[in-house]
Amino acid sequence: MKKLRLLLAIFAFFPLISQGDEASSGELYPAGFTFAEDQPAGWQALPRGRAFPVLLSDPRDLRLGLRKNNKKEIEADVSAYRSLTGWKGLLWGHETIFHAGIEGAGYFQMRQEGSKFPLQSSDGLVGAYAEMAQGLWMYQFRFTHISAHLSDGLTGQRSHFVYSREFVALRLARQLGVFRPYVGYQYLVNTMPTMGRHSLQLGAYGILPWHWGIVHPYVGGDLRVRNAEEGTTFQLGAGVALVSRSGMPPVRILASYLKGHDLRGQFYREKSEKWTFGLELDI
Repeated sequence: MKKLRLLLAIFAFFPLISQGDEASSGELYPAGFTFAEDQPAGWQALPRGRAFPVLLSDPRDLRLGLRKNNKKEIEADVSAYRSLTGWKGLLWGHETIFHAGIEGAGYFQMRQEGSKFPLQSSDGLVGAYAEMAQGLWMYQFRFTHISAHLSDGLTGQRSHFVYSREFVALRLARQLGVFRPYVGYQYLVNTMPTMGRHSLQLGAYGILPWHWGIVHPYVGGDLRVRNAEEGTTFQLGAGVALVSRSGMPPVRILASYLKGHDLRGQFYREKSEKWTFGLELDI
């Protein structure tokens, strides 16, 4: 309960912690951070990128990833998005970029058995987003469907159940020097099995300025405060980000530690503690 009150206070006063001028380009963003790409004024079809970039420290945000954990399991993430329409202009006296589009992701987990890797579970999501960037501030609305399934690698080993939900999510992020903190709120519109409908998210990541060529140290953390049945989950990650000189999203080699309830839908009642090592490409 104390954690919940703290997160609510941070969410309420988050806009007050920032200082600095508005940014109209990537010049005020440190190396390695993605940001809303510039576009012509007015409405545009199929704009490049997105106004609210993927959050590197969120373990369930969009990315391409391949990791191995200390339980001899292989984790693979496959994701994509496309902004369908965009707008640029002045809103409330500030230059604003708006995007709306669709996104999807699959999260797969396999176990290692010698040279074989039986697939154990798969979680898939598809949704729509509307998001906005004003200088160093980023705002996002999502409507998402997600379902989770057991796969052939667990046939006969455990029973499955129907896991399906639709939710809306609001997130707010701000660039503060070499760190990007964020807060989020999620509400379950529909859920099977039935569970508490509210959850909160708090996190931050940084691509640090010390570097060796394109190699930058990276650190990030994410906290999800959910209902008692799903449980609170915390993840901390660190490693190196290979930063593109052309402004493309970085490639990260990282180690992460997760403690709390399993993020996979078919395992959400179970507590998990694991170390994971691997490669992630943010999109």
